[in-house]
Amino acid sequence: MAHHAYLYIGAPEAGILAARAFAAEKLGIAGTGHPDLAIFSYEGLFPIDHARRIITFASQAPVEGDKKLIVIAAGRLFPPAQNALLKLFEEPSEGTTLILVVPAEGMLLPTLRSRLIELPRAEGEIDETARIFLSSTRTEREKMVAKLVSRVKSDNKDEDKQAARMEAVRIAEGLIRAAHLRLLKAKGEEAENLIVFLRDLNTFMPILHTSSAPLKLIFEHILIVMPENLWK
Repeated sequence: MAHHAYLYIGAPEAGILAARAFAAEKLGIAGTGHPDLAIFSYEGLFPIDHARRIITFASQAPVEGDKKLIVIAAGRLFPPAQNALLKLFEEPSEGTTLILVVPAEGMLLPTLRSRLIELPRAEGEIDETARIFLSSTRTEREKMVAKLVSRVKSDNKDEDKQAARMEAVRIAEGLIRAAHLRLLKAKGEEAENLIVFLRDLNTFMPILHTSSAPLKLIFEHILIVMPENLWK
């Protein structure tokens, strides 16, 4: 079982290319001009009235097969437009997958962001620190977390604390990448568990970017719920 709503953070051209690759690999939708692939791209502001056009396309049955993909790439996405798309991203029609491409995660309303998981990226984009974490044993991961927590204590220098927090972010981002890559091939219960894990990680990501993020509590939870054999 695949998730139905994804997020790509970055340039629109890169996001659309990633969406096309995902469509071909995961949904079997390939080729330019495919009737079940719709790309709505806006260099600037996404017009709220265009939400109706997208919702109409989403309600239509696929032309070929039983799946279709809608990609929305927008440089700016104001709250009214996000609210207009909220129900679509929450409950699309059967067989519909949506990918939202935006330049920054912070521009999204929490209600919309909570419905999205990050689109899979290439394995080579996983940070080296995250690779070490993924390939370590449970005991080794616990030691890595303990070192991160000790580095953000109040008696350390601010630059040391910031470096530790950024390392924690890179590890979490790497876990997201790895889980997505695994999800592309997973089925049944494994896929369900990966989706739940990704939802937890996506909840933690905005918190990890703050100076008050409770690293110990967050990573204790991650160590508990992290799927076995996430990195092979």
